Amino acid sequence: MDSVVTLNGVNKNFGNMQVIRDLSFTVNRGEIFGLLGPNGAGKTTTLRMISCLLAPSSGEIDILGHRVGKDNDRIRGLIGAVTESPGHYEKLTALQNLNFFGSCYQMTKAKKNERIEYLLHLFDLWDRRHDPVSRYSKGMKQKLSIARALLPDPKVLLLDEATANLDPVNLKKMKDLVKELASNGKTIIYCSHSLSEIEQLCNRFAITNGSIVSVTTPEKFREEWSSHNVVLETNGEREIINAILSKYSDHLDFKWHQDKIYLQIADSEKTNPLIIRDLVHNSIEVKFISKAELTLEDAYLSMIKEKRVK
Repeated sequence: MDSVVTLNGVNKNFGNMQVIRDLSFTVNRGEIFGLLGPNGAGKTTTLRMISCLLAPSSGEIDILGHRVGKDNDRIRGLIGAVTESPGHYEKLTALQNLNFFGSCYQMTKAKKNERIEYLLHLFDLWDRRHDPVSRYSKGMKQKLSIARALLPDPKVLLLDEATANLDPVNLKKMKDLVKELASNGKTIIYCSHSLSEIEQLCNRFAITNGSIVSVTTPEKFREEWSSHNVVLETNGEREIINAILSKYSDHLDFKWHQDKIYLQIADSEKTNPLIIRDLVHNSIEVKFISKAELTLEDAYLSMIKEKRVK
């Protein structure tokens, strides 16, 4: 696959505080690549470096062969970004905002007007195009931010919590649009707190906590962490079962749901046989044991619980 965005050994310091450590990953053409991590993990800082708003302290960032820090003007023409702070001019209308930002790109007047009309219709803002942005709802302002990012028809789209404030109808519309853009060859880096969105949209995602913890697909990540989560059904007194499982408290957590026990086990291959042995030894019948089916959110929370991400 054609690599479009490449980070190699990127570090970022703010004074004496290092927020990005040896960050490396590649995003390919037509890929939706997610960034996932706790607050303060450096996701927004990473996007700001990719979009040339911040310079890395060290390391290399390349966008379609252009180096951040050397070819910033060219890179800015290739990237559209939706940030947490959109920076609209509130006293101007939506049309005036898009005209102003469109003038920053090397677009003909005809092309700019065509794109503005298309995007205002796409996001159902055409009928309100002459209203000052100050009169817009949060959802409308968010749609205007996305329209502005798409205005130059960028090769790379950076989305930082892009679906915030969208109602369910526009949320679905946004997801469909992201998929369509990727199918047409756009490269998208998608930063969201919504694990369901990462699961639904992203081909791959990186879990970061200042540095990369893992780069994987939603399917592989769920499968990996399903092996750490077990459903157990037994016949026996709950007090005895609790006492047996509590012996392994350094290796597992467990909770009851009706007659089933849900266990989160650090090393299931080693610990499962020991648990079954102790249950049988205490005359407790093991009726059923299997891996739990996890959503991406379940798997991610399991990972946090094991303190791989803090």
